[in-house]
Amino acid sequence: MAMTCKMRKSSEKHKSVSVFQWVDLPKDPLTEVFKLCNPTDALMTLPLVCKYWGRIFLEPIICKQKDNCLNFMPLREKPFYEFFYQSEDKNTRAMRLMKLLVGVMHAFACDNQSDAVGNDVGVTPIIKIIFPHDLPLHERHFVYVAERCPQLKSIILPCARDVTGKGITRAMRFWTGMEEMTLALFCRRLQYDLQLFGTIKEIRKSCKNLHCLQLNGFDLNSKSADILVRSLKSLKLLCLSGAYIHKQGLQIFFSRYNELDKVKFLGCIFFTSEGRELVSEINIMRIQERRKTRWRTDKYPDDIGKLHTAEELVDLLWKW
Repeated sequence: MAMTCKMRKSSEKHKSVSVFQWVDLPKDPLTEVFKLCNPTDALMTLPLVCKYWGRIFLEPIICKQKDNCLNFMPLREKPFYEFFYQSEDKNTRAMRLMKLLVGVMHAFACDNQSDAVGNDVGVTPIIKIIFPHDLPLHERHFVYVAERCPQLKSIILPCARDVTGKGITRAMRFWTGMEEMTLALFCRRLQYDLQLFGTIKEIRKSCKNLHCLQLNGFDLNSKSADILVRSLKSLKLLCLSGAYIHKQGLQIFFSRYNELDKVKFLGCIFFTSEGRELVSEINIMRIQERRKTRWRTDKYPDDIGKLHTAEELVDLLWKW
């Protein structure tokens, strides 16, 4: 009888004790504790401990959770710049970046998600990603992110020398809802055409909702202009940054591209028979007038507001 009473009391005692979990810890005290940690060590470790800790630490650094946006630009600042850009060899920096991406994707992954073939993949609700210039991003990093961010609508990738055209096309297949994209085509010059053709082809095939595209380091010649005109007919805004502009390519572009609303040139080099000219910025708007396409530019103050045919516009852009 005495033994039975003791067992009942022990059972009642355990019932009154709540199960403690790490997620039960309040956010503010954890934030203060994380501030005492080495920033780089915390960045590489906390997101892998648990999702809750990872989100608390990452939110003020690279994530705007309300907007479902990942901004990796702080990696170019202290104290992270040396760790990801300068220290050790190239392969070590690439492995560090992969570990970071694994942690970030783990922290923001939705529960009970799998990929198209049923494998367990931590799919995230991220819709926008901003990568900094010269991040040691390889093809495996790019595809890894693409697999886990299929809802992505906007990506800014200003420079990725180690991402091949094949890697870009593999990633595009996951981004059927992509609307805005910034890409740099800084691959080796011998592979430039293959990268360009494959990228544009996959954008046309997969990203049917794409309406805004910025290409960095683009070579607008007769061949590439023809590819753009034939492939990306849904574009409304095209921005060429640090591009090389040839007159024949520009003639093909403006004479046949009647769907664009706006074209922007940023820091582009215009080649002519007399030399070349570096232009800081030109904005060109398409105006539909009586079923005819006309163009308006802001390059010359005296010309603002005037409408031009494609031929007139190209001649105007080449006026010294």
